[in-house]
Amino acid sequence: MNLNLLDFVQDVGAATTADDVGQRFVRFAQECNASVVHMFMETQLSGFRAGNVPYEILEEEVHDSQFGTSQIVELVTSGAPKVFWGVDIDQGNPMLPELDVRISEDRFRLLKQRNSVTFPMPDADGQYRGAGVGIGFEDRGETFLTHMAEACGSLALASFSAHSRIQLLLTHERAPSPLSKRQGEILELLAAGFQLGGIADRLGIADSTVNLHLAQLKKKLNVKTKEQALAMAISSGWISL
Repeated sequence: MNLNLLDFVQDVGAATTADDVGQRFVRFAQECNASVVHMFMETQLSGFRAGNVPYEILEEEVHDSQFGTSQIVELVTSGAPKVFWGVDIDQGNPMLPELDVRISEDRFRLLKQRNSVTFPMPDADGQYRGAGVGIGFEDRGETFLTHMAEACGSLALASFSAHSRIQLLLTHERAPSPLSKRQGEILELLAAGFQLGGIADRLGIADSTVNLHLAQLKKKLNVKTKEQALAMAISSGWISL
């Protein structure tokens, strides 16, 4: 794992307010060359939000989404791992709803955001209802896709870490660790940078056994990737680093 990313995840896990987590995440995303950052805990404007998108723009987008068809909103509520959108990306989808095209054009006109990635986020019960993290860039199409090939994994993990920590702080609860001892050991080694084979060698078990533990803990935590499981474990204080 990238050291800057690991530092960020650890710092977020120690943060004591949702606002602090939000501010830290905005700075991290900007260090990854993002120009627009928007974290939302629900689709209603009353929900906690962190970022640098002016409120009046968000208000208009939410209002329009309530009265129009949006493929972006549908993908976010479906829990897709990531959603790419923006004025350049939209050109490759001639069937995109008018609402999505207008939002992309407005983001470009008002904020210089050409392209963006949104990471859908689950609610506390594991269901996807519209929460997520949007990160926009001034990069043009091919440059944006190249950038995402390099940085999307780190941004996804940072987003999930921040979102999970904010969720925990907003509910004022600290859930006990649901991990078994072996699952915790695997996540700690994953955080230390070990790959599948290295984790298996370190623990004296087969690669297939590591995969089985990862599959079981992802199901237990109701997440889609091992990176999301790691982010949740660190931000919740379930593993030590």
